[in-house]
Amino acid sequence: MKKSMISRFLSVTVSAMLITATAAGCAAKTQAPAGTEPAQSIEAEEETEAAKEQTEEQSAASEDENAVAGDQSTASEDENTAAGADSQAESANEAETEVSGAEEPGASSASLPAYEYPGPEAFYYDMYKFIIDEFSGDYEKAEVCIPCVQIVAEEMEDPEDNRVYGIFSVFNYNLNGDILECVSGGVYPGVIHVKKDLENGGYVFTKAEIVEDGTNYTESAKKIFGDHYDDFEKLSADDKAGEETRAQIIANYVAANDLKISAYQDYGWDPVTLPEENIDSFYSILD
Repeated sequence: MKKSMISRFLSVTVSAMLITATAAGCAAKTQAPAGTEPAQSIEAEEETEAAKEQTEEQSAASEDENAVAGDQSTASEDENTAAGADSQAESANEAETEVSGAEEPGASSASLPAYEYPGPEAFYYDMYKFIIDEFSGDYEKAEVCIPCVQIVAEEMEDPEDNRVYGIFSVFNYNLNGDILECVSGGVYPGVIHVKKDLENGGYVFTKAEIVEDGTNYTESAKKIFGDHYDDFEKLSADDKAGEETRAQIIANYVAANDLKISAYQDYGWDPVTLPEENIDSFYSILD
């Protein structure tokens, strides 16, 4: 019985000591020194750290989504910018096409038609063509070559060697606005040889003999023109008659092709207004 009482006493004493120790520990936790925070348990720290990591991961994911969205927005802006640039380029190209398609002041709107003798005589049609083919090759190509023919005399008695004596000129023009600007040309006084084409009933222009330049001019002119030399000299000295013939031939060319041309001009000179067309009576004197 004494053993049992001692045992109970010890049990009570130990229990009292455990209760006292536990109470003291709790009091120590609740009464921490000023300026210090209560220590968290390991589990609380782990939960806090996990929550922090989850928050950081969510924040990083949100930042990535925002970055992707920003990239997509930037790409969309770039596409819109590129589309706008393409649209502006197309508009500029269309405007440029419209401007280039418009007629510029002082520029010809289309190539001029080749010159063709507009009179009724086939003989002179072929002769004018022969003059262009024979002499225009001495110059750079222009928009149109228009001859100027001043006939001194004709000898048509010999079927094998008919002759046309005259001053044969070619003038090459480019169109500037409504003015034909002469860019080159030359005067070829002499005789053109022609023979009849008995088979076809027409004429064949075979060759041209031209007066020499320089010191041999007079001697070669007398030799070529022979009995017609005085008439040649008289016609050659009349510059006014030569320009009138030239202007009338141009005016008839303009009328025959329904062109909007009002004058011709030599370099360094004022434009010369064209006369009224006179195809019928002007060429009749050549019969």
